[in-house]
Amino acid sequence: MAFISTTQQLFGFNTSANIADALAARLKDPLWMLARQWQTGEFEAENGGRPTVLSIVSRELQIDTIDRGGAPEKMSADTPLDFVVEREANDGASAVWNSEALEYGFAASGDGTALVASEYHGRNLDWYHFDVASRAAPTRPIATVETRMVPTQLTFRGAPHPRWWRFEDGDAYFDSPLDPEPNALSMLLPEFFFIDINNWYIAPLLQTAGTIREIQSLEVVDSFGVVTPVGPSSGAGDPDWSMYSLAPGAAGAPVTGGVFLYVPNIAVQILDNDQVEEVVFTRDEEANLVWANERLVTLADGTTVRNGDGNAPEPPEPSGDPRPRFVLRSDLPGHFIPYVPRFLSVTATTGETYLRRGRTIESLDGGPQYRSRIVSESWRLNEAEVPRSGVRVRRTHRFARGSDGKAYFWVGRDKQTAPRSPAPALKFDFLEEPRP
Repeated sequence: MAFISTTQQLFGFNTSANIADALAARLKDPLWMLARQWQTGEFEAENGGRPTVLSIVSRELQIDTIDRGGAPEKMSADTPLDFVVEREANDGASAVWNSEALEYGFAASGDGTALVASEYHGRNLDWYHFDVASRAAPTRPIATVETRMVPTQLTFRGAPHPRWWRFEDGDAYFDSPLDPEPNALSMLLPEFFFIDINNWYIAPLLQTAGTIREIQSLEVVDSFGVVTPVGPSSGAGDPDWSMYSLAPGAAGAPVTGGVFLYVPNIAVQILDNDQVEEVVFTRDEEANLVWANERLVTLADGTTVRNGDGNAPEPPEPSGDPRPRFVLRSDLPGHFIPYVPRFLSVTATTGETYLRRGRTIESLDGGPQYRSRIVSESWRLNEAEVPRSGVRVRRTHRFARGSDGKAYFWVGRDKQTAPRSPAPALKFDFLEEPRP
């Protein structure tokens, strides 16, 4: 049976050799544009406006007191907080160094707000090292300031352009991220890049270093004149969302959310000079020990000792006996200090252990085997502080300038992950061939 079509279709056809008209993408039918807007869901928006003006009402709270081991003291606004926290006394002692965790712990307060930093490793001190201990109303009147600004749309290389007929930069492509195990995050990331990127804006707000900026109100005025108040990132409705905000540091501490942010007055650039000490803590799974390798030690007279020079046991004299010699324990370098696991309690019901400093050289006339201050203070270590890869703790001369141009010199400590170093060859009950 023959089939006869009764429908008609119209096709646009350009006979010109010039492609400029085709690339211009002219629209001759407004109905097509309305249909396109309906197809993309633009008519479902509440108002379709974009933010034009931000009104931010805020105030700054001064953090001017530092607590170094139970002795609160006032600090200058121009003094770098790195220097205040890390500086050692003339004898090398540090009031804020936690020898069991190999990190700093201190507190800061001012204008009714108390902050605590319990896990500072000695490098790049910033706002995320602090938690909120308590909050109260300031004892002095603090003026509020209103800031008005025009927000800037967030963009990045490879982001889709908001205009339809403009090609994007091809430097980045996020449509097919390499993810061997697809998850919710890998699905949300391309969606954010291509669908929601035009809904994010940036509004930089300057803040004085060493203060807490507390946002009291934030209002957005869009292109239609609609005023929308914006609440904090975390509050009574969603206390789990607290990005870029200080968390409570103790039970009962207030949840700050996105209400305020502390920006410490740290040095812009810190220059490291000669090292005073360097100790590497490494696990030895075969011996069930942790070794503290004193790679660099500076003695009281200023002499620098590297890798235990002058602290090694004297080798025994050759006996002249051609037979193999039975040895109870192998001789170990003196700059390797052992840490032995011990139970936290006598009953040992939980199985939790800590690391207790020991020794491998007995013939030292009652003196200690260690020669570094780091090991001398750390007679006990938390077992979780020494991972399989090991950690390196250093004491270093440092220099920085404050915001007033004044020079600051101090000796500070830092802890960081260290490359795994070989442990000493500890052996028990073996035969040793005679030495010639």
